[in-house]
Amino acid sequence: MLKVGIIGVGSMGTQHFLRLMNKINGAVVTAVSDVNEAHAKEVIAPYPSVRYIPDPVELIHDPEVDAIVIVSIDSTHEEYCLEAIKCQKYIFCEKPLSATAAGAKKVVDAEIAGGKRLIQMGFNRRFDPSYEELKALVVSGRLGEPLVAHCAHRNANYPAQYDDVVAVTGTAIHEIDTMAWLVGDYFTKAQVIFPKRSRHSKNENLHDPMIIILTTSSGMVINCEIWVNCQYAYDIRCEVLCEDGTATLPRPSRVDVCTAQQHFTGMTTDGLGYFAEAYDREFQAWADACNADTYCAGAASAWDGYCAAVTTDACLKSQKSGAVEEIPLTESPDFYK
Repeated sequence: MLKVGIIGVGSMGTQHFLRLMNKINGAVVTAVSDVNEAHAKEVIAPYPSVRYIPDPVELIHDPEVDAIVIVSIDSTHEEYCLEAIKCQKYIFCEKPLSATAAGAKKVVDAEIAGGKRLIQMGFNRRFDPSYEELKALVVSGRLGEPLVAHCAHRNANYPAQYDDVVAVTGTAIHEIDTMAWLVGDYFTKAQVIFPKRSRHSKNENLHDPMIIILTTSSGMVINCEIWVNCQYAYDIRCEVLCEDGTATLPRPSRVDVCTAQQHFTGMTTDGLGYFAEAYDREFQAWADACNADTYCAGAASAWDGYCAAVTTDACLKSQKSGAVEEIPLTESPDFYK
């Protein structure tokens, strides 16, 4: 049985905690750490066997913790990954791997130096059945080479502190990893364009929506719409244009409702609910791999986390310059092939 310690039990961390305790085979949470002690103790109260450890580093070193789940604020991910690598403990790290590409590279270098792949990134769309089906079709060659992709990542409402930086490092990063994985290529150029700003943007430092244009090494162009105050729902879209046809991500099935002379299909404002099955599948795959003392081949690695960080750095640079910015990626080390 894999004994897991969770750092960070906010909204997502709490869902991961409950998932590991109630849905995932072969894993159990033995300890949690969070800056909000009262909330953490409330979360674990129904589970007397789970301990609260105030210091995340102490949790990482705890002998009753085999593997670490990092769901704390973005700026802490690098530190906790490096500490867990020192202990040679398996890690599930929510995005980003680090706040910067340079920090992510430190984590990659430390993992390689340790001689063992320990990190699985929380890019859960790789485990979503619809995305898996879309990827299988695109890479099969049945529709010819992929040429262009259109993506949309929409959230109903985001708080006032959400700004242009987080729109890239916290939201667009999902499209960045997913599309690189889906088409089996890496990005060489990035440009961010600011359209007319929505009146629902609560922060003068947030251009909402924004468009990110990415070019792959083969010349494919991917445009990503990021809109975090769309008001109506959480909505994810993707269409890939190939030489001999198109492939489109199916809309998730929801209850069809008729009421008060209205007919509509229900939607969700919650990404955790939208991708619930993908979260379940990625955590089961992670637990299975840890118990087998290996890594999950289909999951995002620390190198994928680094590639996403290099790309987001270029996007942030383009936000300021308005220009097309180069993405300085190098060949993947053999360690990750």
